[in-house]
Amino acid sequence: MATARYRESPFLVGHHRPNRMEVDAPDLFIEGELPDDLAGVFYRNGAEPLYPPTDEDYHWFDGDGMVYAFFLGEGRVSLRNRWVRTEKLLLEMKEGRRLFGVHGNPMTTDSKAAGTRYNTANTNVILHGGKLLALMEGAPPVELDPRTLDTLGEEHYGGVITTTFSAHPKVDHGTGELINIGVIARNKGTEPEIRYDIIDSEGRPTKTEFIPVPHQSMMHTFFVTENHVVFPVTPLDVSITRAIAGGPLVAWDPHRPTKLGVMPRTGTAADVRWFEAEPRHMMHEANVWEQDGRLVADVAAADGTALFPDINGHRRSHQETRQSLRRWTIDPGAATDVVREEILNDRDIQFPRPDDRLMTRPSAHAFANSNLHSADGRADGMDSVVRVDTRTGAEDLYHFGDGAAAGELIFAPRVGGTDELDGYALTLMHRAGAAETELVVFDARNLSGGPLARVLIPFAIPSGFHCNYYSVDSPLYRQAMA
Repeated sequence: MATARYRESPFLVGHHRPNRMEVDAPDLFIEGELPDDLAGVFYRNGAEPLYPPTDEDYHWFDGDGMVYAFFLGEGRVSLRNRWVRTEKLLLEMKEGRRLFGVHGNPMTTDSKAAGTRYNTANTNVILHGGKLLALMEGAPPVELDPRTLDTLGEEHYGGVITTTFSAHPKVDHGTGELINIGVIARNKGTEPEIRYDIIDSEGRPTKTEFIPVPHQSMMHTFFVTENHVVFPVTPLDVSITRAIAGGPLVAWDPHRPTKLGVMPRTGTAADVRWFEAEPRHMMHEANVWEQDGRLVADVAAADGTALFPDINGHRRSHQETRQSLRRWTIDPGAATDVVREEILNDRDIQFPRPDDRLMTRPSAHAFANSNLHSADGRADGMDSVVRVDTRTGAEDLYHFGDGAAAGELIFAPRVGGTDELDGYALTLMHRAGAAETELVVFDARNLSGGPLARVLIPFAIPSGFHCNYYSVDSPLYRQAMA
């Protein structure tokens, strides 16, 4: 039987349309000039379903992980992309069709998938401990070869981490440690909790702690400072019981506040103190640090979400739930447990990022993809990029044109550079109706001045999720590429 075509979905057409192929492109054409001191590797992960869902609406978060690697240096760029060959994908390739329900829904998963972990490894891709890891928060990381992208298998850290891992573990560039959480799925009648891990620079676990949480939330990210970790439990509720009853597995519960659990990095569950904020949707932060005894978190947040329905099945629009760059301030020394919130910049943004080398320490700039004219930035595309001065709210913005779809904008330090903004900013961008994609290179200090270079990819890369850049002089790069 021939492989079926995809059914209608806003996340399977236009700039989301899967290309269903793996490519090696040794020398891409470049418009403009690639800076001589931009040398390293740009990785990006995203969801490209090999087979269409057969019985449910497709969700953008549900496709199979496809990792792209762009190797930059000496004014040239090469490209390689590979599917992450998880046990899930290998089983479906053997059967020649989709077997799992959307998000692994047990009520719509084929019996042939019984005993196989639902792991798409489609959300993020990082270097740490000499390994390239493809990540999603519902399963362990999957190790890839950092040059060939061949799948090497799940990484269990010597049997310490066999369940779930974060899509956004934090690498402290000061210590080399990777800080991680795992959201532990619980059945009805059992208390929800998360696992907290510290992994040293060589990839060895040094601490594991289990932390009870107020309810089972889709905890896509968490915060780390030099001395503290913060566990955000938002109103985005996860309930297998609700899914079995025919409701949404993941749903927005407007009656729940946002809870932020603060713990010393080397603390225990008994040390956690819970702070409370208004109901907020928050999946990504730019940076978090300590200042005058307080914890400062610059986040992309909104008063609700269009990504998932509420507990009654109603779904809000993108326009109703536009995310802006906000600052949350937590004061562990105060008598109150209330989190202070202020809006730093009210642009419609996604995926804010700092200079990653400053994560856990004070920074003054946040890079993000942004939206000027799209009705739905997720489905239609984020048509611009922006850098926000988080001290003043001032912005440096570049608009690619109506209908464009720009991915996560990340800072890429120049070789030898040490200062914040001393380097470049990179994003993958698809123009409206174009048959190709561009890797766009900006001067980090001057986005509005336009691209320095455009790397031309001769096919359309579907919009994806998270990316990371590693300069050739980064300790993480040298450790992995040795």
